[in-house]
Amino acid sequence: MALGIALAAAFLAGVAAEGTVAADQGARAVLAGLSPLQRTVRVTWQGPVTPAVAPAARRLLSGLGLGAQTQVVLLGPVRLGGVIVRPAAIDPLTRWLPGAATLRLGRCAAASCPMLEAGGGAVSPTLVTAGARITVSRASPLASAVPLAFSPLASGVQPVLVTGDVGGLERLPGLSGVYRTYSRLAPLVVAGLRSWQLPTVEERLARSAAALQVSGSRFSLSAPFDGLDAARAQASAAPRRLLLVAGGAAAILVLFVLLAAAGLRRDQLAELDRLRRAGARSGQCLLFVAADSGWVCAAALIAGSAIGVLGAVVLSSASGEPVAGVLAHSLLTPAAVLGLAGAWIVTTLLMVVSTLARDQRVLDVLAIVAVAVLVVGLTSNPGGDTLPALLAPLSCLAAGVITFRLAAAVLRLGERVSRDGAVRTRLAFVGLARAPSLPSAAIAFVAVSVGLGGFALAYRATLVRGAADQASDRVPLDALVSAGPNFDPPLTLAPLTRWRALAGGPVLPVRRTDAAYINGDTTVTVPALGVPADGLRLIHGWRGSDGSAPLAVLARRLRPPGPVSVPGPSLPAGAASLAIRASAPATAVVLTAALRGPGGAVTPVTLGTAGPAGRELRARIPPGQWELEALELGEPTGLEITNAHQNAENPGASTQQQSLVRLGSVRALSQTGHVLLAASLGTWRAVGAAAPAGPGSSTAGAAVTFDTTGQPGVVRPQQPSDTRPVPVLADPQTAASAGPAGRLSLTVDGLPVLARVVGELRRFPTLAPDAAGFVVADGATLSAALDAQLPGQGRSDELWLSSADPGRLRAALERPPLSALSSSFRADIEQQLRTTPLARGVLGTLIAASAVAAALAMVGLLLALLGPGRDQAVERDLREQGIGPG
Repeated sequence: MALGIALAAAFLAGVAAEGTVAADQGARAVLAGLSPLQRTVRVTWQGPVTPAVAPAARRLLSGLGLGAQTQVVLLGPVRLGGVIVRPAAIDPLTRWLPGAATLRLGRCAAASCPMLEAGGGAVSPTLVTAGARITVSRASPLASAVPLAFSPLASGVQPVLVTGDVGGLERLPGLSGVYRTYSRLAPLVVAGLRSWQLPTVEERLARSAAALQVSGSRFSLSAPFDGLDAARAQASAAPRRLLLVAGGAAAILVLFVLLAAAGLRRDQLAELDRLRRAGARSGQCLLFVAADSGWVCAAALIAGSAIGVLGAVVLSSASGEPVAGVLAHSLLTPAAVLGLAGAWIVTTLLMVVSTLARDQRVLDVLAIVAVAVLVVGLTSNPGGDTLPALLAPLSCLAAGVITFRLAAAVLRLGERVSRDGAVRTRLAFVGLARAPSLPSAAIAFVAVSVGLGGFALAYRATLVRGAADQASDRVPLDALVSAGPNFDPPLTLAPLTRWRALAGGPVLPVRRTDAAYINGDTTVTVPALGVPADGLRLIHGWRGSDGSAPLAVLARRLRPPGPVSVPGPSLPAGAASLAIRASAPATAVVLTAALRGPGGAVTPVTLGTAGPAGRELRARIPPGQWELEALELGEPTGLEITNAHQNAENPGASTQQQSLVRLGSVRALSQTGHVLLAASLGTWRAVGAAAPAGPGSSTAGAAVTFDTTGQPGVVRPQQPSDTRPVPVLADPQTAASAGPAGRLSLTVDGLPVLARVVGELRRFPTLAPDAAGFVVADGATLSAALDAQLPGQGRSDELWLSSADPGRLRAALERPPLSALSSSFRADIEQQLRTTPLARGVLGTLIAASAVAAALAMVGLLLALLGPGRDQAVERDLREQGIGPG
């Protein structure tokens, strides 16, 4: 009995220590994943900078126990030498701009200040303004976003000039009137930060921020509160998850105590009879049983706790955690002492009650209560945090009692069935049926122990499958490649044939964007994906319950019944230029030819500007094979800027003009001017800002009206999407918003697309589960519909790849030019999910739980076969009657 209790207690202690280790490692992993900017604590001064500001900011940060401080003065955009720049001072500068050390940048003096170009674009070596002369030297870019709270290398940022002389920049008279921000910052040191220190650190930062706000000071403090909250959430999740297994072990402990008490019951009852015959009163008998049970339970729990402490030391050392810290926040805590005392009281009471109770119906009451709690918990709060912790122990308790009752009935039934059987079989069943309590308890305990072990292994398999599903949800195939920081899509750096050769398997071009539709009086925006319908069967982690029909059926519904696009005229191989005769009497219109290459990329070629007098517009064609996909009509740059400026300032209707544009046939000319191809526009369609003009069209040319709305007009061949809706799969909410026949009017990238819902999906990989909805279309169909509205708009944003050799693909993505892309591999994500501190702790605890359950089952079986439960008097009587040892 003491061995079983000690083993269970040691396991529970190990679970507590593992929970603390996993919590600390998980929290540290979250903190380590924060960028340097996200880990920065920044004190900002809003208002005129005075000499007292810097010391006050330094004192504020010094009291928070942070890393080395940096002071920054950032001026607003100012025009110097005809260029808009942003001057800044960073002290120390060499910490953030290594090139500053080699250039030996001097300090600002009077009206002159040497500065370094830190990114955002090239400027002239000397910038002069009234009262300030700035000499600019080249240096390595200021790549870090920490000092200025933005990266000077980001697109759209004005050139940034920096100096290390904060005071000198402040004293420059020519920049004294420019708005500026003073800030002092320091990193939150996370290297030695432990999970149990997070509440104190966050409370200290929050208290400082609140004090600044209440005091009315012009200082404001920003700190990584979101990162600290995420780390604390990760730390608190680990012990809760491990409670699931610890609860099952606690139930095994209870059942083992009951089994052990049942084995000792005969001896204790005999001793009680002897005491009563000697004159002992009921209270003395109760004291005897309590003392007899209590000291055994106490010794076992203390021994198990000691083993647990030793295991915690081993776990902490193996994982690189501070042993003292883990013990101080897991086992050597007031809560742990109270838990040990409570376990001693419970185990002692269980043994006392199981010894003295004359009616075993109390077990039935416990089983009914356990089942009732389970039913209420599953129906009222199925997603609660406490239910997983109670699921295993309550299930074990209920199953143990039910098995105990059924085992006794089966033993009695076996005695009746074996009456005509062999003598030894009859004797065995008679012995079991005469006193079925102990055998039934042993059967129940072994059954529940084996069941708990199976549950642990099954739950471990569920977690492993869950990690695989999460990885598949983020990367549906083997790899996902998308645009990197420079926003170049994968197909612009390498053609599709090259990607297929690198992957050694299927490659799916995917269009990722947003779609909007009207639902009542509101506009709903949802993610939209264009994925090749034939590639849906390759997606990993797909379940039959994810869709309203099998995946093969849904993929078949997405496939268009015919071609998705009608190609334009192919330009002859010897074509050197394009020519078209055009006129626009009302306003000038810029004409551009959209040429599609063999890889699908669209190249615009500006033909010229059509004016009141009809004239021929001509432009050279880049070398290669081209298809004339469309003609684009646009506003001249000056008119576009003027309209935009007036529309921004005018509260009335938008500035808009309409012009009639007459277009002749498009001719492809050779180097000598010979006409190689004449493409008629008479049957072409005008969309966007262009519309058919009615009279004026002919078999060779077209007449269209063009509205200067800021959007291009497109003249192109008739396309299937003009009359045939795009089949889409949608979530149930979006599908319910569709009209008759499932028709849904979408606005994709600001362009109208008529869709038809052909199936419902509950989820789809790479789409956030908390989105308002989603739509999924065949990639080629969606791209063709978008290109029909604006050539080139349907280009693919990312690639999903199935790779027979992921190592080769990975190596190719690490070399230029493909290294500029962002990539992720499903195997890497799955490995990361399975090796997170929390996952390792849960998986390891489940394996240990199954081992403990097996060990306790063996101990219980030995207790039933070899322990005090054997009736020695019956065995002696049987031997005297001639029954042998067998």
